[in-house]
Amino acid sequence: MVSRFLILFIVVGLFLSLLFSANIYAQETEQNERELNERMQLIHSSQMMAKEEAEAAAARSGVSLYLTNFHTDNTEYKLGAKFEHSLASDRFPGQFNGLDLAYVIEGIYLEGEVDSLAGFLSLKATLNDRMFAPYFGAGAEFLGVAYYQGFVGLNVNKNFFVETKFINDKGQWDEGDFYSVAGFKINF
Repeated sequence: MVSRFLILFIVVGLFLSLLFSANIYAQETEQNERELNERMQLIHSSQMMAKEEAEAAAARSGVSLYLTNFHTDNTEYKLGAKFEHSLASDRFPGQFNGLDLAYVIEGIYLEGEVDSLAGFLSLKATLNDRMFAPYFGAGAEFLGVAYYQGFVGLNVNKNFFVETKFINDKGQWDEGDFYSVAGFKINF
């Protein structure tokens, strides 16, 4: 009778061990599936963030064409072009509290003049979190036509802008004129 009781005890013990191990295995499998789903979601989110950052990095540069009344009698316009590149990098994001800094290289074609091109190297700050993304900046002229420029403008939408420039070409630091600018920008 003792041996029968011992065999029954061993069989019941094995049955309970099998039942508990199957339950524990099912819980571990369910937990592993949850962890796998969480990891897959993290990978997907990481890929989406990388894609957004790549798109944002692509939008850091742009080329603009514009018309301005610089060196005219205000009845005609001169053609200008500029290249703009954000100072943002992976280590230093481009926006500092909604302020995006960029350098701008631009040239204005001066048809019929001794110096046929005015070139400026400027620093531009854009307030991206405001309506029409206003911007302002200043720069030096490097081809000898003028001394410096200061400008303020509005991005009417993603591709069009209007701007007012103060360009000093008179010789004195506080002398110059205001000029109007209207143009479009292509980001790449």
